[in-house]
Parts: sequence; C-alpha cells; structure tokens
Amino acid sequence: MRITNQFVFIIFVIFSFTLLSAKDIPKHPVIKTFPGSVLAENMSKYQNFNEYEFSLMNKKTNKKENIKVKGKFWSLLWEVRTPSGDRVKDISKVEFFNNYKNAVAEAGGEILFEDALYLHFRIPKEDGGYSWCKLHTVPNLGQIYMVIVDEKGFTQSLIFGADKLKEEIDKSGKVLLYGILFDLDKSTLKHESEKQLTHIVSLMHKYPDLKIEIQGHTDSQGKADYNMKLSQERAETVKSYLKLFGIQENRLTAKGFGQTNPVTSNDTEEGKAKNRRVELVKK
Repeated sequence: MRITNQFVFIIFVIFSFTLLSAKDIPKHPVIKTFPGSVLAENMSKYQNFNEYEFSLMNKKTNKKENIKVKGKFWSLLWEVRTPSGDRVKDISKVEFFNNYKNAVAEAGGEILFEDALYLHFRIPKEDGGYSWCKLHTVPNLGQIYMVIVDEKGFTQSLIFGADKLKEEIDKSGKVLLYGILFDLDKSTLKHESEKQLTHIVSLMHKYPDLKIEIQGHTDSQGKADYNMKLSQERAETVKSYLKLFGIQENRLTAKGFGQTNPVTSNDTEEGKAKNRRVELVKK
C-alpha cells in the first residue's frame, strides 16, 4: 500500500467561541487526516457543543443501533491533493477505510459499524470519554467527509488519597474507583492508573491489618461470559501490582463481577462509564 498508516498526533487549542470561522477550525488531537488531505474550509465547521447520531452493532443481538452523542463537534470535508494541488482520484474506498481502521487499532479504539458507505468508530480519551467519528468517502473525487464528536469524560474519575480511601472504606465498607484504567478490552493497566494505585499501596502499608477484596466491574457491552473473564483478569492485575510493592497476598482477594452489579443504567454512555470501575471492599 503506497499510503502510510501513520498519523502524526497534534495538540490543538480549544477556542472559546461557540462557532468558529472555517479558517480557525481546530485540528482534532487524535483523529488524523488522510495523508495529503487539504481541508475544504468553506464546507467545514467546528462547534463547542452539539449532538450527533452514530451507529453501532449490538454485540448481543448482532443488530445495528443508533446512539446520540453530545460534545465538541467537528463537521469536516477533506480533499486529497498532490503537492501541485491536483485532486487525487485513484484512491479506493477500501484503501481509505483500511487506513483509518489501522489508525483506530493503533490508538486503542474500536470499529462500531461499517457498510458500503460509512465507517463509524470511536477512540478512548484520557478523561474516560470517547472521540466518536463517522467517515464517508467519495473516491472518484478524492474526498473524505468526517463528523467527529468529542464526548466529555465521566467527571467522577477522581483520584482518592490514602486517607480518603480509608475514610470511605470505614464509612461504607467499600470505595468505588474510577482512576484505575485499562487498555480497551484488555487487563493491561494504563499509565494513568499509577497515581491511584500508589495511594492504595500507601493505604495498605499505613493500615497493616486491613484486608480488601479487589472487585472488577464492566458495563454491559459484549457478551456476559467475556465481561466476567475480563473483570476477573483486571482485578487480578491490580492484586499483582499491589503484591509488587510488598502487600501480603493473604490481605488481598481478587474477584470479577463482569456486568452483574451495575451502579446505574447502561442505557447511556455516562451510565456505562460509571459501571466500568474497580471497587475495594473491606473484608
């Protein structure tokens, strides 16, 4: 394939205006342009807030569903051009789509839906939300239409210090944690989890008689048996991390609950974010 799959990550400034002029449209920090693309400014826009409906395949029913997502909004038209400015018209839809599929995989995202016209995908953001994207191409014109919505992350992704952890455990017998993050569909810890895990280590050293059960919980996406296995593996990963820092194994239990114990409805993205969590339960 002559088109590269590598996309350069660019940091952009968020403007305070509700609707920006086309020439001031900020570049998206994660979802990149196809190599050689030039923005059609008069056909593109950015808004600080809007909503859009994306499609996805329900993994349980294997049927297409639509979901409305709210957040920062981009509507973009890109044209692939040569260095001299001529439009490139010999790139197939398959080549367009495959480049973006590879980029999504590299960013830890997922393909939500694909048909003859559109590709829908999302990529996780560090704040717990997602960047959602709908892609449409017109190969014989070298054009890429793109709608992006940056969903705001779940605000309860707080980091609890050792004293706050102890306070919550003494009060409720458990504490819900949203600062322990894993790679998509994996039990591999993200580096952002280190701060919260460090506080748990401090808690366990400060209170040597404390014993806890580390519980893993997922949302309802995917099959129930898969979620149960994934949540168990994630709980075991946290347990292994604590053991690395001298916490005795007889003080730690790891248990996965999959999607069986939601704290709220899974009907919204915010609800799903609340249900994806680690809990520490006093034994």
